Amino acid sequence: MKIEIGEYLLGILIKHFGISDMQIELTLPPKKNMGDFAFGCFSLARDLKKSPATIATDLELIINTDLNKKNIERVIADGPYLNIFISGDSYFDDFLAFLQTPERVEQKDETIIIDYIGANVGKPLHIGHMCTPTQWQAIINVYKKLWYKSLWDTHIGDWGIIFWKLIRAYQEFGSEGKLHSDAVEHLFELYVKITSEAEKRPELDEEFRNTFKKLSQGDREMVELWKQFTGYSIEAMDIQLTRLWVEPDYNIWESFFEGIGLPKLWDYPDLEYSMKDVVKELVEKKIATQNEDGSVGVEFPETTKMPSCILQKRDGTHGYLASDLACIKYRMGSWAPEKIIYCNDMRQQLHFRQAFYIAKQAWWMKREAKVDTQLIHAYNGFITLKDWAMSTRKWKIIKLNLLLNEAEERAKKIIQEKRDDIVGQELEELAKIIGLGAINYGYLKKTRESDVVFDWDEFMSFEGNSGPYIQYSYVRAKNILSEVTPELNIGKEKIEISSELKELILKLKEYNKYLQQTAEEAHPHILAGYCYELARSFNTLYNNESILGESREEYKDFKLLTLQKYVYILKEAMNALGIDMPEKM
Repeated sequence: MKIEIGEYLLGILIKHFGISDMQIELTLPPKKNMGDFAFGCFSLARDLKKSPATIATDLELIINTDLNKKNIERVIADGPYLNIFISGDSYFDDFLAFLQTPERVEQKDETIIIDYIGANVGKPLHIGHMCTPTQWQAIINVYKKLWYKSLWDTHIGDWGIIFWKLIRAYQEFGSEGKLHSDAVEHLFELYVKITSEAEKRPELDEEFRNTFKKLSQGDREMVELWKQFTGYSIEAMDIQLTRLWVEPDYNIWESFFEGIGLPKLWDYPDLEYSMKDVVKELVEKKIATQNEDGSVGVEFPETTKMPSCILQKRDGTHGYLASDLACIKYRMGSWAPEKIIYCNDMRQQLHFRQAFYIAKQAWWMKREAKVDTQLIHAYNGFITLKDWAMSTRKWKIIKLNLLLNEAEERAKKIIQEKRDDIVGQELEELAKIIGLGAINYGYLKKTRESDVVFDWDEFMSFEGNSGPYIQYSYVRAKNILSEVTPELNIGKEKIEISSELKELILKLKEYNKYLQQTAEEAHPHILAGYCYELARSFNTLYNNESILGESREEYKDFKLLTLQKYVYILKEAMNALGIDMPEKM
């Protein structure tokens, strides 16, 4: 209906004011009694050489006397705005068509690669790993719903001095039994211990480099340890991330881009250009320079305001920048995506500015007969605790599995206070849905770039803008629908729709718009905010008028039909955020 109203207004402007073409923007008035839509006349003032308020008054006279205004009952000028009231018959027909129309989305001819999660081998996931995985799994889910061709890759760190430390630490302090029983915990313990030892024994630095050299040369013992460390780490990571509904397509490790022949642990395209090949290419193209000591670096133009960087150290080893550049070239050759989106914290902004600049200078982003591939760094803020900062080296972290366990336990206590009839396995499952949904939503409702202070009271609240509040409104609607037959009959007789019901249906009709906006801006808080507003609209209807007690049968069926659409869309939207919906609370 919004489109039809916009087309009608454009026709009036063309006929009466000589406007050739313009974009009609309709908004929702701030109050219900001010109409169904509002049209601001500001953009017309310059062309018509009149004040917006005068234009609104002129439009009021023209439209109210127009016999062909169809869906419009009346308009009222309100300062620079034209408030538009839709006829009840038009609302009924339009709403009924919407409520009875299944969702249809066409396949998008666009490939997007998401680089997210950012975990490291041998380190347990902690509270900080709520950020990138949950934010970007939500965006990924939205891309899926909008039918984009997309790939999700963890690009997990298994290279550099951290990994070499782990191998050396295992050789000196490791336990095969502990590695098999709880690999990540044992590796983390070894990492902290070897880091402390290295401060007392400087000679260990040379041993770390020797360990790396053996691994890069394919030493059988080193490669076997690498396979165990990486394999066990991905298994442990998947257990925790699955609880948050985070499911990457690929786990392509940093070591893969060294091109030293380490075995592939998963199925993905073979590597054609290693870090060494990429650095050589950049030197040949005079983008990078090889120094006298054998190191290779890049000097950026002053206009970029970026400091120089090193791609290859004097001993021939490569840093993260070379790894990401090799990864960009690999992704372009394997999938030729329209976009590659890198998702991690704001501290990496300079790193990716440098990587993107180099990749574009190397002409890797050119695609045949199409626009260049976009490289995007969609960064997020930090999640912090109220009383202290985290430090991996000093073991000052809140591990993700303990955080998720705590959420389930807190949810269980709340459920037991409200419902003594929910026990056993049913209680365990419900606590999982509410607890994990609460912390997931509590984080996702914040803007991606902002820092978040983790607050149990805020996240677990059953009131206001929280996951449990939205889940409870869903259960309320499901309970109502459980008391009626699934088949509802709506006749052709026009029904006067209350303002509360009208508001709910208007909000339901905006679902696809919010999906699109969430995808375009890559901000899950947009969809989270929509879920909250949708739940509020339902609760307003629920609190102000009876549904099952409605005496007019056709109106009752119309409300129930609306509720069917409500539970469907709310569940779809919350699932896109990685949040399950309970059947009872």
